[in-house]
Amino acid sequence: MKKNLFISNLAWHKKDNKKIFEILKKYKISGIDIAPIKLNNNWKNILTKLRKFEKELRYNNLKVNAVQGVFFKTKYELFNSSFNLQRKIINHIKMVINIAKLFKCKKIIIGSSYFRDIKKLKKKQADIIFINFFKKLIPLLSKNKVYLCIETIPEQYGENYLYKIKDTINLIKKINSKRVGINFDSSIYHFKKFNKSNFNEGKKFITNIQISQKNFKYFNNPSKQNLQFANFLKKQKKFKDISLEIISDKTSIYNLSKSLENFSQIIN
Repeated sequence: MKKNLFISNLAWHKKDNKKIFEILKKYKISGIDIAPIKLNNNWKNILTKLRKFEKELRYNNLKVNAVQGVFFKTKYELFNSSFNLQRKIINHIKMVINIAKLFKCKKIIIGSSYFRDIKKLKKKQADIIFINFFKKLIPLLSKNKVYLCIETIPEQYGENYLYKIKDTINLIKKINSKRVGINFDSSIYHFKKFNKSNFNEGKKFITNIQISQKNFKYFNNPSKQNLQFANFLKKQKKFKDISLEIISDKTSIYNLSKSLENFSQIIN
């Protein structure tokens, strides 16, 4: 079964959107994962400013698979928040939900090591705060029919809380809502061997899948782990949408074209 392929707009500069859209169509990429702040310098009035981009995507018959970069250029810290600050975080998430609705998108990826910096808290204390916070969001998520996808991030990228997939799974179980699941990024294999048990353990809770190279470089030479993971995904009928995550401040048409060619070939 062929997969629907997407790529994060973190991979190019916004001034090159039109050129990139043509490349996406060439390699039969269905659309993008959108990091809103990549299209605007701040969150102020961002919804209004994104309407033009939504029209451009629609004109090019491109879809949005997920919203990511939810806490880029914010100073929100979950484990260092009073009740009033948590309300501000929830209001920010409401705005992100409205962005998702603008693009007719059902998934919102929550990563951000800064947002969930555990600081000096014991893990058990942090778990209680994390679970209670995301439980508060369930009515909002259900009302708007969207899913939050919590991402496990390797310690090597500065994560000090959810760097083990088993810990993410345990929290999702305790939150106990179909509206809060897992964003499974192949970054968990950047610093160790591919192991399908990591995926299988959380399979029931996985709501989004991303593939990335070490340090989120171009996909010109896919790692052994990514080739193994891609081959494994081909047999997973439940998961139809797969995204490629590359992070670059500049645009390289050659590298993006090669990356998308490889991505398309190894997944489909």
